[in-house]
Amino acid sequence: MKTPIAPDTPEKPSWHVLGAGAIGGLWALRMARLAMPVTLLAHGSSTGTRTLSIEEKNGIFSHRFPEVSAADSAVITHLLVCTKAQLTVSAMTPLLAQLQKGATVLLLQNGMGQEDWLQQERPDICLLTGSSTDGVWRRDRDHLVQAGLGETFIGAARSGDEAAARALAASLQDKHWPVHFDADIRQRRWLKLAMNCAINPLTAIYRCKNGELLEKPEALATMLTVCAEVAEVMNAEGMATDTETLFKAVCAAAEKTAANISSMHADVAAGRETEITFINGYVLARAAAHGIAVPTNQSLLNSISSLPRH
Repeated sequence: MKTPIAPDTPEKPSWHVLGAGAIGGLWALRMARLAMPVTLLAHGSSTGTRTLSIEEKNGIFSHRFPEVSAADSAVITHLLVCTKAQLTVSAMTPLLAQLQKGATVLLLQNGMGQEDWLQQERPDICLLTGSSTDGVWRRDRDHLVQAGLGETFIGAARSGDEAAARALAASLQDKHWPVHFDADIRQRRWLKLAMNCAINPLTAIYRCKNGELLEKPEALATMLTVCAEVAEVMNAEGMATDTETLFKAVCAAAEKTAANISSMHADVAAGRETEITFINGYVLARAAAHGIAVPTNQSLLNSISSLPRH
């Protein structure tokens, strides 16, 4: 039986969240604080409700959400996708028929490339992408810890949807939740990609928190080389940047989320498949298209792929 959801209003649209892990859970809780109706989408069966909590500087905030399986979800008008990059196709496929024509879909994920598949499958939707520097990790499945307050930027995959991206950013903006519209979200996402390429695999290799990389000279040297390679690929893709700019941004991100356990570190420790092919692997793919060698990114991908799982 389909689970009914509250009807949309211009001010408070009803959102479904796919992938209520660290970032997805954080956004669900923030939307709840703004009195937005939120339904969580379960990967398997569901008990009907799920309570999420976040440990913040000033205490703990909890909220109980309705939760349904993909098969039992109602028509979806607004969908936030935070599932792992490598799971996007399998997780989204059952939902394609549930997406209302013109539905708003916001991808807030690590890595790049997933939006190409979704645009091909459902060219009629309003596809938005975002980039966030929030630091958050899970103490357990439903208990989140805010490790660093960052900013989120939202933009449109197509120019015709920029007004929708701007309106969404404005509706989410709050003094405790900096959300902004970005007309050049592609470059913003590449900057986030550079951060992920330089930080995530190294935290998994060294089994350390983000900030600890800044205390390791050998890690810093690798981060610098990664930034040089990504900068060259970005230039070839038509984006102006340089090694120093990316390296400063990467170090600032590691410092701001010093207490954060990266998703790749957590995945390796738990024996799960990582997002490496959508992060360093995406750089490799774009580098190959331009005939650019990126040996450090290749080495990191190889290292993560060969790490023993515990």
